[in-house]
Amino acid sequence: MPEPPLFVDRKDESRRLKNAVMNRESLMILGPAGIGKTALAANVIASLPAGLKGRCLEIHGAKDFKDLLRRLIDCLHKVDDKNLGRQLHAEGVSARTFAPWLKGNSSSRLKGTLYRAFEAGDYRVFLDHVPPLTKPMASVLKEMFWMRGTPIYLLLRGDPPQRIDRLRRFFYWGEREQFNLQPLPAEAAAELLRGCIERFGLAHYNLTGFEQKVLELSRQVPGAIVRMCALAAEPRYHFGSQIKIQSVYIDSLMNRAPGMERVAG
Repeated sequence: MPEPPLFVDRKDESRRLKNAVMNRESLMILGPAGIGKTALAANVIASLPAGLKGRCLEIHGAKDFKDLLRRLIDCLHKVDDKNLGRQLHAEGVSARTFAPWLKGNSSSRLKGTLYRAFEAGDYRVFLDHVPPLTKPMASVLKEMFWMRGTPIYLLLRGDPPQRIDRLRRFFYWGEREQFNLQPLPAEAAAELLRGCIERFGLAHYNLTGFEQKVLELSRQVPGAIVRMCALAAEPRYHFGSQIKIQSVYIDSLMNRAPGMERVAG
């Protein structure tokens, strides 16, 4: 029997993102850590038609400008982009020598490779947990969606309003290209919590007051709910059949539970 999912679909937000992907419209998705940006994007990509799903390039945590370029080209290589394939063939680059070729190229040459592939292909680029965008990084993204027709989906967390405003002005984006993820509605948060209790084997503990406390302390943020339940399954938080929920909460603020990255978003 499959494990219960650690995701509750945000139907309106999912519909908005999916429509943007289908209509080739860029979006900036904002919200604090744990609000569910990564999970939302992953769920929407999984729901796309197979052909389009394979053209969604996901970049998680690029370190800097050159790392971003390399990761994008590596994604194109993995999906067997024909334009990139012709260039590699012409330069005598094989599967074995691709990594050294990628590492050895200059940023300007990587940009040219990237632009040619995006101009000829039909891709969508999801950038998650990227560092603050430098001007060169932002300029490449702007070139990609305005001049090469490749939509960009930026998943940003903890960015001050003034930085968001600067990005919007630089990209010529308005309100239509931005939305903020909010905590889950009460019913959806309770549904996610029930799934977590089942997934992490908490049902046989004394849960009197546990569910109410988790919802209260998490403020109905999905990543916080999952993280607290994952920690609550560990023996160090048990006292007989009781779960030391306050200790779970404090430690959940300090450390993410392992394997929760795709949920915490």
